[in-house]
Amino acid sequence: MSDNWNSKDYIEGEYEVLEERDLGDNSYKSPPKRVLYVDRRPPYVTYTILVLNIAVFFIMNITGFLFNWNQNQQLVFFGAKVNILIAYGQYWRLLSAMFLHIGIAHLFFNSYAIYVYGPMVESLFGKVRFIIVYLGSGLIGSLLSYIFSPSASAGASGAIFGLMGSLLYFRKRNKDIFHRIFGPSLFMIIAVNLFFGFTSNGIDNWGHIGGLIGGYLIANAVGLHGEKLLDPKKLLLWIVIILLFFIGIKYGEAKYTVEFQPAIPRSRDVIYIDTLKFNIIEGQGKVYAAGFIS
Repeated sequence: MSDNWNSKDYIEGEYEVLEERDLGDNSYKSPPKRVLYVDRRPPYVTYTILVLNIAVFFIMNITGFLFNWNQNQQLVFFGAKVNILIAYGQYWRLLSAMFLHIGIAHLFFNSYAIYVYGPMVESLFGKVRFIIVYLGSGLIGSLLSYIFSPSASAGASGAIFGLMGSLLYFRKRNKDIFHRIFGPSLFMIIAVNLFFGFTSNGIDNWGHIGGLIGGYLIANAVGLHGEKLLDPKKLLLWIVIILLFFIGIKYGEAKYTVEFQPAIPRSRDVIYIDTLKFNIIEGQGKVYAAGFIS
């Protein structure tokens, strides 16, 4: 299949690839029941995400150089996942954190993973659905990290695991083609990465788990390229996903603001939590000492 990935409209059964000329000159036949539609256009969305990640990394480092900020200060300023700041209303950090990276090696390995899996998922789901899968799974990864991991974190790993989760939905829909393309390799990659996440320091494994679950859920909610966009089951899934965010946000607020209730910190107040010391200045946290995980 890989030889024909970008050159065919859809794939039937185990081996055949059908084109319009196979349907005859004067007659129309509907596509077979078991058919896989793919988006044949180049993976522009994947390339855009790669460019954004690289651009943000260099802008962040240039800004740090100009203002004499260390890496932790850069990450907090540009939107890393810092639980206490999210709990006090900076929900945008759940999204921005997936475009930040902690060092050039972190950026390189995540960019390589996006380069490998992005075009494949983009072809299977199409441009718009791919954007929804990537951003949605990254948000769910950030949400689970926010709920269960006290450490500050950043990185695209949750969204990358979301791409792998979406491929598990593809397996549910097309097992034969999935096994021809991946065999057992995708399961091994997921298992090995989760194992290292559980046994190593400095890895936000809750973000990975959340991204994997999120990718599978959102893939089910949007469907593959060419599938019906909305039906009762998909609508129910979207309701579940929205409820998950609502409950997660509320749980995080209760968990991370309990020491400071009932009042939100005023301007110039200082908050101490674990190894973090924040000076709240007009809603923006300035970090003095923090350890980040990816």
